[in-house]
Amino acid sequence: MYEEEAGGHALPDGAENETPTVDGPDPAASEGESPDESPATSPKRHRRGLVVGVVASVLLSAGAIAGVGWGWHEYATSRTAIAYQEATAASTALAEVTDARGTALNKAKYSATSMKEFTDHARPAYLGEATAAALADARTKLEAATAGLDPVRFDPPTVSSPSADLMPWTVIADVAAKRTLTRDENADRRTRAADLASLDAAQKALNASADAVYAELKAHGEQVMTADDAATYASKIELRHAIDAGGAGVTTSTFGGAGLVQVIAAIDGVDAANTAGLAARQDPAYPVRAQIEEYARSIAHGITLDFEWHAQVSGLGEGWYSGTTSYHREDGGWATIDLNFPLQDGWSSGDVDARALVTHEVGHAQVVRPECDALFRSSTFNEDDEMWATAWAIAMGFDTGGSGIEAYGRPSDEQIAVAGQCR
Repeated sequence: MYEEEAGGHALPDGAENETPTVDGPDPAASEGESPDESPATSPKRHRRGLVVGVVASVLLSAGAIAGVGWGWHEYATSRTAIAYQEATAASTALAEVTDARGTALNKAKYSATSMKEFTDHARPAYLGEATAAALADARTKLEAATAGLDPVRFDPPTVSSPSADLMPWTVIADVAAKRTLTRDENADRRTRAADLASLDAAQKALNASADAVYAELKAHGEQVMTADDAATYASKIELRHAIDAGGAGVTTSTFGGAGLVQVIAAIDGVDAANTAGLAARQDPAYPVRAQIEEYARSIAHGITLDFEWHAQVSGLGEGWYSGTTSYHREDGGWATIDLNFPLQDGWSSGDVDARALVTHEVGHAQVVRPECDALFRSSTFNEDDEMWATAWAIAMGFDTGGSGIEAYGRPSDEQIAVAGQCR
């Protein structure tokens, strides 16, 4: 009797020619096949298994290849992107440090050259020796920091974007080239950054020393402007401008060593003007001159007036009254009046023309007042200085030759009336 292998039993000898008896119908018999044909079914099953195995192997191999291909694609894409980013970043950093180095080098060379004008100048007694020496030393060190350094250019190379060609040899060559470029540019960046650091340190030291010099000069200058009461306003304005020019920075291109020298010159100018003013007060004629100057200031409506006295003014001396006025609308509005010596005698004798001429000169200065400047620029005067000053003197009560009538003619009644609005 046939027993299935699943039962774990063997087939008895001679059973091959026996018709197996089973509980159910035999599939082969039901299909009309004889028992002798049944052994042929086993080879067919083996061939099917072989085909399935080959197909599976092929599919596994294809999957492996596809996996490797996908992995390379991911790797190549990543490496080329990173190489591109690193190369462009290196170029950007090198461009920035190159520009900064160039700016610092230009600044350092200018500062060293500019400050030489100051360090070559004689040190004034009112500037501390140590302060001046510190600036001289800082300038020398800054000059040394620039030695051997030349301006350089950097034109960033064109870094190609990652290519769609991801063949191994293409990727390897592209990444290698970008890495070489990155390495070279980073080396240049480090060298130029070191130059920049050296220049910056030397520049900061010079800036600090220059600021210290400026601070001392400024403090002394402010003191001089307050203390030197016999100095002219003009000399103080020069000093004021010289000091203010350094307010935006001592080592700037608009100030520098020349600016420091100018502050010194302006301080000395105020001192000289003060000395001259004190000497003028010792002149025997000073008491009369002081009266004339006091009168002029009393009718000037607060305008600051400087005075000069000469034997001749405009070529006129003995036997003539003569004067000139230079007025300035800036710096608060001020003027310088120059008078000749004969006016002193006329004033002392009570000559009305002497007083009229002084009034005429003060009239010139009135145009720095905004309310008077509008009248002066109007169609009534069209900025005629002499007619304006004459009309103003007449409006002040000096209808006489010394008011300017003798020299320039009489203004119209309208002009006198308009100028009178400025009294």
